[in-house]
Amino acid sequence: METEEVRPALAEKRAQYSAGAWLIGWVVFLGSWFVTSVLLLSSWANCGFGNTGPGQLFLLVVAATGMATVSTVLWDVMRKVTGRRRLLLPLVLTVLATAVLLWPTLAVWYVSPGRPERMCEPGGTPLGWPSWLPL
Repeated sequence: METEEVRPALAEKRAQYSAGAWLIGWVVFLGSWFVTSVLLLSSWANCGFGNTGPGQLFLLVVAATGMATVSTVLWDVMRKVTGRRRLLLPLVLTVLATAVLLWPTLAVWYVSPGRPERMCEPGGTPLGWPSWLPL
């Protein structure tokens, strides 16, 4: 008497990854890195914070890379929560969550010089900053 063992296919065990998901993951990483660095650098430049030395560049790279890493992890989590085959819904949720997380990132890394200069309002906040968000 012979017994045949039925093994599930290897393809069923693997998670479904697509080239589009990997590409969107990179776009999320690079996009959030760019937006964070531009916003932080413009707020530093407009309010006269520090000089443009290697120390400020290091802080900018650390802040932008941290935000980009968090947004990429959010992309992966949103993709797992909403289903691996969908791409648009997790992308929209990731962009919204990243926008919400951008405020604390800028609030932590922005150092108000305390002296209003050229483009800063009194109190050292940048001109484009909404008044209802504390900085």
